[in-house]
Amino acid sequence: MADEFDYEALLKRAHESMPEEGLTGEERWSVPELDIIYEGRTTVWRNFQEVVDAIRRDAEHIQGHILRSLGSAGSREGRRLILKSQIPAEKLKEKVNEYVNTFVICGECGKPDTHLIKEGRINVIECMACGAKRPVKVKKGLQAKERRKVVIPGDEIDVLIQDVGRMGDGVAKIDKYIIYVPGVAKGAAVRIKVEKVSGTIVIGRVINN
Repeated sequence: MADEFDYEALLKRAHESMPEEGLTGEERWSVPELDIIYEGRTTVWRNFQEVVDAIRRDAEHIQGHILRSLGSAGSREGRRLILKSQIPAEKLKEKVNEYVNTFVICGECGKPDTHLIKEGRINVIECMACGAKRPVKVKKGLQAKERRKVVIPGDEIDVLIQDVGRMGDGVAKIDKYIIYVPGVAKGAAVRIKVEKVSGTIVIGRVINN
């Protein structure tokens, strides 16, 4: 019993002695609180540039994504973003969080230390912390999401090869499907044509442009 007690105590001390950065480093990063005011029928996002700097993405890209998702016109004036309609602050915050989850946060380690790069025709998130890559998946509404759940022969799909199978085929994943693409290396971003579907197993061939 004494040995067991000593082991538990040692384990507890080991956890307590872990560097604080290793335990809470991810939690320290956050998007600044949005500073929103209203002038007549317009919404003034006063600290837009501060949010852009924290997210570390192109201001035009963030602006375009948020305006399209809100269905609103708008333009930048200095460090501010002016929207030509009244948008509730909570709605704007929701869209910012949606952008961060889609274009910033690593899908493997959950950290924001990423770059947005282009591989072929696919936008890819590359993580500087763990080295993982993932294709950007932008939500296009419920109907589009439902349609994408079914893959059929003849479909053309953009995929990122995330692994290599035992037979040397490239392996990608979309929703519930595991996609095998012969002759493609890990990390490649390619457009494929679906040749065969068996349950959740898909066989595809690279489309040569």
